[in-house]
Amino acid sequence: MTLISADVPARLRPALLQLLAACSDDGRVRAAWLEGSFARGEADAWSDIDLHLIVEEPDTFGAVEWLGSLMPLVLADAIPGIARAFICLTPDWVHVDLNLHSLEDELRQGTMRQVLVDKDALVASEYAAGVSSAEPFFPGQQAQIFLYLMGSTVTALHRNDLLALSQTTVMMRDGLLIPLMLAENGIVIGTGAKRIARHLTREQQDCLARLPAIGLTETGLREAQRALAAEYLVRARQLADVCHAAWPAELERAAKRLWRHELEIDL
Repeated sequence: MTLISADVPARLRPALLQLLAACSDDGRVRAAWLEGSFARGEADAWSDIDLHLIVEEPDTFGAVEWLGSLMPLVLADAIPGIARAFICLTPDWVHVDLNLHSLEDELRQGTMRQVLVDKDALVASEYAAGVSSAEPFFPGQQAQIFLYLMGSTVTALHRNDLLALSQTTVMMRDGLLIPLMLAENGIVIGTGAKRIARHLTREQQDCLARLPAIGLTETGLREAQRALAAEYLVRARQLADVCHAAWPAELERAAKRLWRHELEIDL
């Protein structure tokens, strides 16, 4: 892929060409590359531009000012928890995540990179994506968390806290059932991952589509939770068997007993 190829979304091409020219012309910028969807060749018109720069003296480089000199910005703020990283937006909602590195920094291993400029041969462009372990694995701690959350739903119902119940239900689906499906496929993805659907099989996507909607009524939430628990427990036990992993049988029995007694739900 090159920045002027047909593979680059037309909406983002002007911004990318501006960035490429600026990185090439600025002597302080020793290397520049893209990560994320552009590096994987999966970018679309609304993808973030995940731009990384190796610069001389990054602490005095003035990243926001540098980017603002190239394009107007309506947002430019530090990304919490990540040193020398900034989230930036243009008035046309072009999203640039700008990350600075020093000449001495060690770059992350297992990260795909699309190199734009490399004046000193500092960056290798061919890295494994690092998202797949190829073999299924059993997320044992997550299974325990799911069973624990089953008990938390009873507490929320007795307190008539439907908002807490809805949030727990969403967590059981998005934070636990979907990662379990990914584990079935040998996929490890961080919490901030996007485009998860491409890692799921058609059967898994159909399963998620059949689940009841998560609303804010007690009846709807209980039905959604029943369907989630039934799906999760069957899949998790099967995966534990495949992986020859220990299954928290006592915790499962206790959670099911609680639901049977308090919610009249028999799984």
